[in-house]
Amino acid sequence: MKYTLTVLQNFIITKERILNHLKSDVGLKCTASVLGECKWIVNYKTDLYLDEVKNLYDKYLDDYEFHNIIQDENYTWAVSTLSLLEKVDTPYVFYLTEDRMFHKTTREEFTEVMDEVIDNNIGFMCIGKLHKYGLEKYPTAVKKGSLTNTPYMDNDKHIYTYLSKNSPYGCLSIDSIFSKEVLEESLLRILNNKDQKPHVLEYGRNWLPTGMPDMLCAVPKNEIIVSDDDPGYELGGE
Repeated sequence: MKYTLTVLQNFIITKERILNHLKSDVGLKCTASVLGECKWIVNYKTDLYLDEVKNLYDKYLDDYEFHNIIQDENYTWAVSTLSLLEKVDTPYVFYLTEDRMFHKTTREEFTEVMDEVIDNNIGFMCIGKLHKYGLEKYPTAVKKGSLTNTPYMDNDKHIYTYLSKNSPYGCLSIDSIFSKEVLEESLLRILNNKDQKPHVLEYGRNWLPTGMPDMLCAVPKNEIIVSDDDPGYELGGE
């Protein structure tokens, strides 16, 4: 994955429980065991807990850039993230939020997932709320049929695929693996957005189904990534 995937982060921690999660066995230590061979480009946008966070990255990662561009009244997330994206030289980018957990997978499995993403020329793979959007060919979001009733295609071991025009997603979540070009265009569309910490790039019906209708997208078949938003999981350190 070293030459195909870059991990991108632009985040802030203001709660001790999130810091404790990052320090826990299912926090950065576990994440690095899966994604540690990738380059990481990180902006931690506050001084709060700065030394503790930086020490964790020093401990568990080898190939990373750590920036401390402070979130002030002039800071906007879209502009800042686009500047970080310019440093990426791999075809895929994983925008990783700080509370995602990887203890349900291994580096070997995740590498195989990314191999299938590359082989299929996938443009977008959302990794959030897999209990709703993934894990089966006809998941909950598709069964409800509010946006599509077309089931996923099942041609691979680790991922289901679908055409962007048949996407079950309304909003465009940042919790995703993107081709670099798709993430860049998504950020350019919201450069005037003054939000400082979005988890959603676009609300409502996002641009991909009409802007790139025949782009192949994917969703994992297994819980390779989980969070405390998913039923039955909680953050580490609690």
